[in-house]
Amino acid sequence: MPDSPGEGGQFAADLYELFEVAQKDLRPLAELYSGFSSSVDGSNSYDLDPAPAGGTVFGGQGALRSGSALTALRDDVQYAFALSSQHIESAAATLIEVAESYAGTDDETRSDFDAFVSENYPDGAESTPAASPTYPASGGGPVPRD
Repeated sequence: MPDSPGEGGQFAADLYELFEVAQKDLRPLAELYSGFSSSVDGSNSYDLDPAPAGGTVFGGQGALRSGSALTALRDDVQYAFALSSQHIESAAATLIEVAESYAGTDDETRSDFDAFVSENYPDGAESTPAASPTYPASGGGPVPRD
């Protein structure tokens, strides 16, 4: 890699850092958010809209409406985690593609980049793409609030 990136026609970023951010920061973060979306999805087994005890509610029936609000909030949170995971993984994949594509522009850069990858990722132990996130069963995204 050049000692002073950005001078003249040189690429203004360190390919190693782009690759590292994608592999060690973004991909694990995408996996974490994907796990959050799955965890929130698991809360669907909890009934947030229970029938009132004895069939009657006094004082405005606010208890029934709170269950619906919590269900909508759960779906919004799950959607946000799932969409964030998807976007973070997309950013990671793009950074990896950019680094690998630029590394292929000349033999010296390719050699340096390959040496970095083999030194820091022995046996091809690069991170894998994040698991697909779990979107709410209700489909779609959060309902816009007025």
